[in-house]
Amino acid sequence: MRRYWAITAALMLAAAMPARAADTLKIAIPQKGAWDTSFSVYGDRQGFFKEQNIDLDITYTEGGATTETAVVSGSVDVAVATGTLGIISAYVKGAPVRIISAESTGSADLYWYAKAGSGIKSLKDLKGGKTIGFSAPGSSSNLSLLTLLKEQGVDAKPVPAGGMPPTFTQVMSGQLDAGWAAAPFGVLDLDQGKIVKIASANDSKDVANETIRVNVANLNTLQQHRDLIVRFMKAYVKSYQWAYDNPKAIDYLAQDNNLPREAAEKTVKGFLTKAANDPFRFSGIQRVLDEALAAKRIPKAMKEDEVKGVFDIVWKPGQ
Repeated sequence: MRRYWAITAALMLAAAMPARAADTLKIAIPQKGAWDTSFSVYGDRQGFFKEQNIDLDITYTEGGATTETAVVSGSVDVAVATGTLGIISAYVKGAPVRIISAESTGSADLYWYAKAGSGIKSLKDLKGGKTIGFSAPGSSSNLSLLTLLKEQGVDAKPVPAGGMPPTFTQVMSGQLDAGWAAAPFGVLDLDQGKIVKIASANDSKDVANETIRVNVANLNTLQQHRDLIVRFMKAYVKSYQWAYDNPKAIDYLAQDNNLPREAAEKTVKGFLTKAANDPFRFSGIQRVLDEALAAKRIPKAMKEDEVKGVFDIVWKPGQ
């Protein structure tokens, strides 16, 4: 009887105790509404981060250096979908940042377009110094564009144009000859004939086989709250898998971009693949280093082994 009452008292005490407050994790997400950058958003809506006792505090950026700076400075704990080149270059210079997973190998959703009727139908039509937009210096749109122009021998003028909506405005008003976008942005405009696609990032085989974006953590957060980053990755991986396996993710994509569901579904099936967004798939790192040297982002030629310290894959399924 005494044992019964002892157990009962313990259970009542446990029920009366408040649940441990969730840990807040500050996260930078570039290009609000894009499919792969939204995995964390979708998972948050589904409660996957709550399951790990995490409250996400989201800051949206325009990509490139803005995302990189946010995590390097410690303004956020984690940044997703940020350029591999920028992060490795920052690490070489001593920045407190580590890669915790891959985010995208290749960039099938990234494309460039021109206003219909402009006479521009391909990158070749931009010869002679015509302007073409990318998001921000160091971004995947910046690096992929430079590769495409070099491979095709086009002397267009790359212009940092910011996010997708302002880039679209600049193209339609004639301030830019061509702009950049990541599906689903612009899909309806393509279907309606308002714009024409002139290039895709994956037109370059080198780009298609390079891990161009990664997920990263601030080193101080990683050292002081490693368990929090581990729990984040568990929820992130579950979110990524769910997004490709559950039709409700298409609903989210449509809602977030004010698209008909058919257009959202077309975006995922026509532009994107689950394999490309595998968090544990890395390739083309030597090419990233060669690009960083060409862009004078690192002081000397380097091999992969020299930057292996930037990788801290805190968790994998099965661990």
